[in-house]
Amino acid sequence: MLHSVPAPAEEQRPKKTFPELVAAIYEDDRVGHETRELLLAVAYAVDLAKREDGVSPLRLARRKLGVEHGRQARYDRLVSADAPRYKPPQDTADWGPSGAPGCEAPRLRRYVYRPRQAPSPFDDEAVVRLRPLPETIVHVGPDHVDPVDYRNEHRICGANSHRRVLEKDPRTGWITAHWFCKRHTDQADRVTEQVREQNDQAPEPIPNTGGLLPCYFNADWAKVYKYYRPRWEVPQYGLCADDWPTDVASARSTMHSRMRVIDGADLEGE
Repeated sequence: MLHSVPAPAEEQRPKKTFPELVAAIYEDDRVGHETRELLLAVAYAVDLAKREDGVSPLRLARRKLGVEHGRQARYDRLVSADAPRYKPPQDTADWGPSGAPGCEAPRLRRYVYRPRQAPSPFDDEAVVRLRPLPETIVHVGPDHVDPVDYRNEHRICGANSHRRVLEKDPRTGWITAHWFCKRHTDQADRVTEQVREQNDQAPEPIPNTGGLLPCYFNADWAKVYKYYRPRWEVPQYGLCADDWPTDVASARSTMHSRMRVIDGADLEGE
């Protein structure tokens, strides 16, 4: 049996015509190319597609988006990706020393590049070279300026990091990672104590990903998102990206009007 999600009983905003909705989707800077395909497919199914008895617009949109990798419906992945949530930066992950960002502790001495000598079982003076090495020639333009090493430019250590300290923004709850090497554990301890109280009082992170389907269509999206992303939870800031705070003092003032109510939103695949 097919499960459907009825539209919530709420005050309806002025509806857009199909051309107006398409223009709004293309003008929305938050919409990526795949999310744009999803929104346009749903808009087509709601407004232009020939309705079939017992088939919801979302089922029609699922058909139009086709499959990928031979069997998985693209619609399922795109709806799951549109679930509103906070996506932390990549550098906040628990990286190993070789993949983590460089140590950000202050640099005390200027970094000087020292090339490593190739290991040899013989004494360098005893090695007889077959031929002399050619002189190195570097071709540069007349206005060439030697690049400044980033460690000297930013005055940071830059060594391989082994310890991560997470800092939460007291206004948005967003996370910033600070990385330190083994030589700067004291610096890491100091930063940890500095951000401890701030992290304890930080709010739930404001979502920065997804939430675009509710900006244009009315449906019980919480149930739809939950079906395609079982471990997902509704954020306290709401489902619609238009309703999320964009700065400290105020929320987004411009709101996208809904096109129309989706009468039924099928969850199960065909």
